[in-house]
Amino acid sequence: MKSYEQGWRDFLEENKKDKDSDQIAKAVIYKDDKVLLLKRSSYMKKHAKEWDLPGGHVLEGENLVDGLLREVWEETGLHIKNPERLHRNKRDTYYKVKLPAGEIKLSDEHTEHKMFALEDLEDLDLPDKYAKAVKEALS
Repeated sequence: MKSYEQGWRDFLEENKKDKDSDQIAKAVIYKDDKVLLLKRSSYMKKHAKEWDLPGGHVLEGENLVDGLLREVWEETGLHIKNPERLHRNKRDTYYKVKLPAGEIKLSDEHTEHKMFALEDLEDLDLPDKYAKAVKEALS
């Protein structure tokens, strides 16, 4: 029989695996000269701009690319391959990757998706740091 202390340690270790780290991985998913953006749902817009890049917080103990692949799949249902690192800005790391085949199936974090051309970005409610990553990826 496990001791109380060992049971508690096991519980903490098991739950630690699913905790977000402070690191964020975002994907600029492109096809030709357009990029995939996701429209945030109302509960996600409280402290953020309306349009978003796929990706999010990497879990504690998870590497950035694995976290990116997981987050993109959770948010879009897409299985991206071979992301290419663009740059890092503080805790955010940006990657570019070609749009894979498949249907986009959004999570409840987003309400719609759309492919946008570079010239459309100026008219969008998109964080400047995301626009910078998109411009870098498409240039």
